[in-house]
Amino acid sequence: MVTESITKSGEIEISGVSKVFNAGELNEVTALQNINLTVKPGELVSLVGPSGCGKSTLLRMIAGLETPTEGSLTLDGTLITEPDHERGLVFQDPSLFPWLTVGGNVAFGLKSRGIYDKKHNEVADYVKLVGLEGFEKHYPHQLSGGMAQRVSLARSFINSPKVLLMDEPFGALDAFTRMQMQDELLKIWEQRGTTIMLVTHDVDEAIYLSDRVVVMSPRPGKVEEILEINITRPHERNYPEFLQLRVKILEILNFAKHQEDLPYYL
Repeated sequence: MVTESITKSGEIEISGVSKVFNAGELNEVTALQNINLTVKPGELVSLVGPSGCGKSTLLRMIAGLETPTEGSLTLDGTLITEPDHERGLVFQDPSLFPWLTVGGNVAFGLKSRGIYDKKHNEVADYVKLVGLEGFEKHYPHQLSGGMAQRVSLARSFINSPKVLLMDEPFGALDAFTRMQMQDELLKIWEQRGTTIMLVTHDVDEAIYLSDRVVVMSPRPGKVEEILEINITRPHERNYPEFLQLRVKILEILNFAKHQEDLPYYL
């Protein structure tokens, strides 16, 4: 049984971070410019903004897969310089190993870290946590998209990350399954208290899930505004406050004037 207490660690500090990509001497692209953001332990924060504004790049820097051109990123005061199991990453594509079963995929991180013998009993617990009990011996090709993403969540959470980074994890799912997965994520987050940073193009999803929504500007990406979601959980989608927040975010993004340029799912 998964009995880990709610964590008090997992604070992300992003200080003066800029990122420039070089594609030849005359072709530099500034993806992010002077990003400053603190994510508190146990907080669920979403990043929204136009395509190409650097949301995913910022997530990859927190994961340790990219390095900033300027500035620094820390987790609980420790400089982030490389990937680590304390920072789990979930992509839009579940990226499961097709030759491994559900149980094998969930156990993969434990085996790669050399701690499977000590923690192998937890595999069944995490499969149950994401609602896949009875599917332990199924292979990825036997799963629906939503089920595969549940496996991806279990594979990340079993490593007990301080921070879970999610890059449009439900973007490829149909609307009904996406809402189911949002509720599943909230259930696990409330049980475990893991800090979560979510990149999404779905404004409703950002409001529904988050404590705060960070709205970013077009490239070079900057923090345009940070909105507190001061609605009692669960954030009911038909609440007037919910609808007001949606309008405000879209206004910040200048959606009304540039509707054809911003691919949001409403």
